[in-house]
Amino acid sequence: MDSTLLLEDTYQRAVRRAHERLAGPSDPLLPAPWSGPGVRASVLESWDRSLAQLRDPDSVQVQVAFEADRLAEVRRRHPFHTIMPLLRSHLIEPAKDAGLLAALGDEQGRLLWVEGERGVRNRAEAMGFVSGSDWSEEVMGTSAPALALRSGRPVQVSRAEHFAPDVHSWSCSAVPVTHPLTGQVIGIIDVTGGDDAVSSIVLPLLSSTAKAAGAQLSQLFTPQPMHTGTEAAGSRLTVLGPSPALEGPNGTPIPLTRRHAEILLLLHRHPDGISGAGLVERLWAVGGSEVTVRAEINRLRRTIVSLGDLRIDARPYRLRGDVDSDLERTVQALASGDADSALEQFTGTVLPDSDAPGVREIGAEVNALMRETLLQDGTWQQLWRFAKLPDFRNDVEVLMTVLRLAPPEAAERNAAVVRLEALGL
Repeated sequence: MDSTLLLEDTYQRAVRRAHERLAGPSDPLLPAPWSGPGVRASVLESWDRSLAQLRDPDSVQVQVAFEADRLAEVRRRHPFHTIMPLLRSHLIEPAKDAGLLAALGDEQGRLLWVEGERGVRNRAEAMGFVSGSDWSEEVMGTSAPALALRSGRPVQVSRAEHFAPDVHSWSCSAVPVTHPLTGQVIGIIDVTGGDDAVSSIVLPLLSSTAKAAGAQLSQLFTPQPMHTGTEAAGSRLTVLGPSPALEGPNGTPIPLTRRHAEILLLLHRHPDGISGAGLVERLWAVGGSEVTVRAEINRLRRTIVSLGDLRIDARPYRLRGDVDSDLERTVQALASGDADSALEQFTGTVLPDSDAPGVREIGAEVNALMRETLLQDGTWQQLWRFAKLPDFRNDVEVLMTVLRLAPPEAAERNAAVVRLEALGL
């Protein structure tokens, strides 16, 4: 059914009338008294299941699946945690700007993140739509998150279509997200609010976000060479911080210009390769050409020829050979929930002097991923390590979080106070 029709008064009146009969007695030999004309079949089927499980819409009660400490751990282990910068830019921030809530849930319908303007979140808390709550069909009855998980398809649920009466002033849209390797549903992304939450643009927004999430997860889950110790089997690329470097398997340094570091970074982050035109777009905001790219690639090939198995193929340009990087180590450590190891690798912004659009995009994503991870799940000691990095010394939110978490006697807490005062706060 078109989202516009879901909100028409005629349809909503039919739904309300049917819903009012949900808790009434019924004859098992006759059709259910609420199965009148007009109500969508998928909603009626969900009502049937909800009644069998919950008996009475008025008896529905929110259940907390994860308290705060457990929620932080569950978030850290969920795949969404590794792609929060993407989810924020594609979904959370646009929803927030529109006065809506964005929710991310796991494969069982338990909400892990619920974000939006404070006023909207306060109203949602009254119906139990909060982080850590269970919004599966078995607990809350009919809702978009529940039906999206049940059907494996994008779903919209408006007003009185919800099983629980407390939710009748809300509407929601949800889309399942699948694991890029197994195809299994790993969670849902949802937009909840007033009628705007089921407008015609919401499902395309959710679907495109789910597709982008799958693509980024696929890149993260693609096995990358990982080496430990001082006897790494392959080459080592350093792109975090202002001094890019390349070392051969035996530790021999290879001279590297900023442009060559940019090209190696881009090819390393795109193992399937990049076309010449794609490199032009990622290396120059304006200008640039495929001729220039070919010239730079040829010079770079001569630079790395001594590394033996490390080479650059063409059509598309693809980096071949065993190469590791401090960036990949950082991302993989964050993906596994190991913030300490990530901080050991993360020495600063990716190639901070670079003005290449593709490099700046990678840098922004990694910075946001590191920052978001620490703000949500990090200890005050980890946050202080992050705040000591030159690029993040004046991050007010990080410093305020150190103040909130650190014990009064901690010297780092006093240092954070001094830094905040220097910022005029």
